[in-house]
Amino acid sequence: MNKLYPLQLWFTCIVFVAPLLLIIIGLTKSEWNTGLETLPLFLMFGLVLSLPALLISFLTYRLLTETISSAILIKILLNMVIIGIVFITFKIISGSMAFMLSLVYSGSVVLSSLIYSINHKEKHRSL
Repeated sequence: MNKLYPLQLWFTCIVFVAPLLLIIIGLTKSEWNTGLETLPLFLMFGLVLSLPALLISFLTYRLLTETISSAILIKILLNMVIIGIVFITFKIISGSMAFMLSLVYSGSVVLSSLIYSINHKEKHRSL
């Protein structure tokens, strides 16, 4: 199993996919066009506010990989847990954009999970 999967998922989601989705939405919806100068703020706050989600996803991933053998099922369950954490986090933060940002970050979790594999192929050495 790929032990770094939760970290890969978290980093890709927060640093690459979510900002890209925010840019795309900003280009298509004028009320979301906050400008590129806000991206560093989204990155900084995203990295800090998602640390509890990272910790919970590591613990959940470890539990799931010990009890479930299906990589697809592990991904689905882990995504559901992380998406739940995203909605809880934005509910706590609240604000006018909280629900839409929850959808953006949830979508970025799903898209990021398609990039990485849970099954880590190990190289076997022959003597």
